[in-house]
Amino acid sequence: MKKISLILATLVCGVSFASADVLSFSAGVGIWQENIDGYVKNGDTINYFNNPSAERDGNSNTGNLGLKDKSNPFFWAKIIHPIPILPNIKFQYTKYHSTGHSNYVAGNVKIFDDVRINTALTNADTKMDINSYDITAFYEFNPFFADIEVGAGADIWDGKTKIYDNTSDKEIVNQSFSVILPYVYGHIETMKIFGFSALADIKWAKAGDNHHYDYLGAIKYTIDIPGPVNPFIKVGYRYKEAYGVDGDNTTKLQYKGAFAEIGAKF
Repeated sequence: MKKISLILATLVCGVSFASADVLSFSAGVGIWQENIDGYVKNGDTINYFNNPSAERDGNSNTGNLGLKDKSNPFFWAKIIHPIPILPNIKFQYTKYHSTGHSNYVAGNVKIFDDVRINTALTNADTKMDINSYDITAFYEFNPFFADIEVGAGADIWDGKTKIYDNTSDKEIVNQSFSVILPYVYGHIETMKIFGFSALADIKWAKAGDNHHYDYLGAIKYTIDIPGPVNPFIKVGYRYKEAYGVDGDNTTKLQYKGAFAEIGAKF
């Protein structure tokens, strides 16, 4: 999985220059219901992230980390400027945090080729944390019917996995991992009707067996008040998937669910 940044980086491409008429700053903060799914696999051995039935199927090569769905925060900020050559910038921080318990964890698998689970466990507490630092460079286009953004970026994951074996009363796994997920980027937001608009984001990359998908759709309501600040509220759904293959090791990690957000444009 360490190869993913080199493999996927070839998909980062240039875009036509475009500029905004004025300088603007936008920011938002929200909560995302992160329903976790996916697996780590090495040959015939597989551990799911959140599949309780895998703990009871009687197959010693099939296990489950038992991580639970959680609601976690995110924050983003975006600057759009009138300089034609320079791209605009958006930064987003997302917290991925999940804990759980498993009655059976299979051994001999690795998460993103960095976190190794060597032995099978029959009574374990698990935890996985990821701090996501997502930076996008983009150009803006403003046809009369919508705001359109096109660009590229990278989502940098700084993660840690812990597994505590209750049977032996000791921590078996406490390892960090890092993943860089480059992507091409597209965004569209329709013109407002009675303060309401619809929007969609796509971040996408694929090279060989590796891929990264991040899709978002939402309804936004902008509050019309006097002055330079335009507050808004937003509700929607987001789907995130990272899939990496390194030799015999495969990691597929998914987060999906609804979110709610408040923010403002200045």
